[in-house]
Amino acid sequence: MSATRAIVVSIDGLAAFYFRDPAARMPGLRALAERGVVAARMETVFPSTTWPTHVSLVTGVAPDRHGVVGNSVLNRGTGAREDLTGDPVYDAPDLLRAPTIYDVAHAAGFRTAAIDWPATRKARGLDFNLPFFKDQRVFETQTAGAVWAELAALGYPLDRQGEWAELPKRFLKDAMVAELAAHVWRRHEPRLMLLHFLCVDSLQHLHGPRSPEAYWAIDYVDGLLGKLLAALPAGELTERTALFVVSDHGFLPVERDVRINARLRQLGLLRVDGAGRIAGGEARFVMNHGAGYLYCTGAGDRARLARDVAAALAGLEGVAHVWTEPEYAGLGLPTSAENPKVGDLLLEAQPGFCFADEAQGEEIVCAPRYRGSHGHLPTHADNGAFFLAAGRGIATGARLASIRSRDVAPTLARVLGVALAPTDGRALEEILTA
Repeated sequence: MSATRAIVVSIDGLAAFYFRDPAARMPGLRALAERGVVAARMETVFPSTTWPTHVSLVTGVAPDRHGVVGNSVLNRGTGAREDLTGDPVYDAPDLLRAPTIYDVAHAAGFRTAAIDWPATRKARGLDFNLPFFKDQRVFETQTAGAVWAELAALGYPLDRQGEWAELPKRFLKDAMVAELAAHVWRRHEPRLMLLHFLCVDSLQHLHGPRSPEAYWAIDYVDGLLGKLLAALPAGELTERTALFVVSDHGFLPVERDVRINARLRQLGLLRVDGAGRIAGGEARFVMNHGAGYLYCTGAGDRARLARDVAAALAGLEGVAHVWTEPEYAGLGLPTSAENPKVGDLLLEAQPGFCFADEAQGEEIVCAPRYRGSHGHLPTHADNGAFFLAAGRGIATGARLASIRSRDVAPTLARVLGVALAPTDGRALEEILTA
């Protein structure tokens, strides 16, 4: 069985629980489910943030193998905190350590496309690619010239892309993603197309899960997906194309922030300047929302310092877990010797709490910046991600309990008839028709 074409749609932050929530308006997705299959939940990877989770969706492996260990990391060489979101620092070949489904499809001679998909800057396996840039300078300097010219010819405001990537305005970018996807599907005829909608995630950060704004965003993106599918040729999903609609994580409400760097400063392990900026020290924390890495940055015994700091932080309000490097393998993460982007410790916040990077002030637990978050362990009930498949080669009415996000890439490989390197996941043979 091999479908002619495949579309993968990521709705960032669409928790599995929304599909069962009568307050969530998603008529398009529910209609697709009637002609395909929906999983009860999809377990993502840890930390459950956008960059590592999206890379696992397309590689079928965990961060210990694909190399993207968080949204934000510390560069041990420069001492700089690096926010990977929006691809401001690394090209995809410098960031990813495992082959993707679009790499193997491209190598097989298939045309490939991605629109707003994370961690794809200058990806060699994509024929048409507009990565998810959230900075105007990065958009202008890193977008391929041919893509830039095509966007300009279509009339999109190229000078507004940075603005459209801001949290409150990402619904504008999502509308462009849907329109551009329909155009790319017709003009470039990719065998595999990936696209990513972001405003469901954005409005849950700002207003919390199950908020009126979250429900509005779900309805809005459901409508954009409907417009995209309506623009496809008649019979596309029945005769030629398999459609996968996924998400990267669920969402948990936030009531309080935990400022680990402020605690490190109180312990004498971190220094700040007069403006409250981090200026050095023996340890530094980099938040990944509901998780975060602590890096031992001094010249002393890192392992000993890590053990001492772990003991000091383990009982802190809002901290659920503190893991040391020997425990990383069980979490699907590499050690710092294998990948220096991981920290010497890994922390998880308790449900209802989120981490923050700020180091100034005496208040460790404080009012939250955001009302919703993710990044926590994928086993939390509300952190389950969404999975739906329909179209050519997909069974109707098959039931799926819990699957893993690492099952998506091998299932896509099976549908497209290409060979993907061994993965952590499995092809979901039970949803495929012969």
